[in-house]
Order: sequence, then C-alpha cells, then structure tokens
Amino acid sequence: MGLPALEFSDSFLDSPDFRERLKCHEIELDRTNKFIKELIKDGNMLISALKNLSAAVQKFSQSLQDFQFECIGDAETDDEINIGK
Repeated sequence: MGLPALEFSDSFLDSPDFRERLKCHEIELDRTNKFIKELIKDGNMLISALKNLSAAVQKFSQSLQDFQFECIGDAETDDEINIGK
C-alpha cells in the first residue's frame, strides 16, 4: 500500500488530512526505529556468540594438539602410528 505523500505546501494549511498523513509517517518511523534497534541488539548478540564459539574452537584445537597418544607395549602398531599423527 505505502504511505500517503507529504507535500510541503500542505504543511502551511495544517489541515486535518495533512495531520493524519503526518501521523502515519511518524508511526512508520517509530516502527522502523524499533526494528533497527532490535537488529542492532540481535547483531551484537550474534557477534558475542561467534566470539565465544571462536574461543571454544581454539581451546578444542589446542587440546587436540596437546594430546599425546600412549601406545601399549614396547612397539607402536601401524594403527597407533596413524592415530598419533
């Protein structure tokens, strides 16, 4: 549908019709403002979650790098060598 047009020349007349159209624009601006604020809030939450995920992935990666595979017995089998790599 869209909003009714606001004509600058109509503002001089200050008619009830102009005020009604102006009110429609103000309501739409308020709705848009709330939506943008919610988007910013959601974006910040997403960034925070991604930072936490990144830290967890790095910690997991470090844990895998620090892992030492201990073999059973005196000699490592082919499987133990492959797993250790």
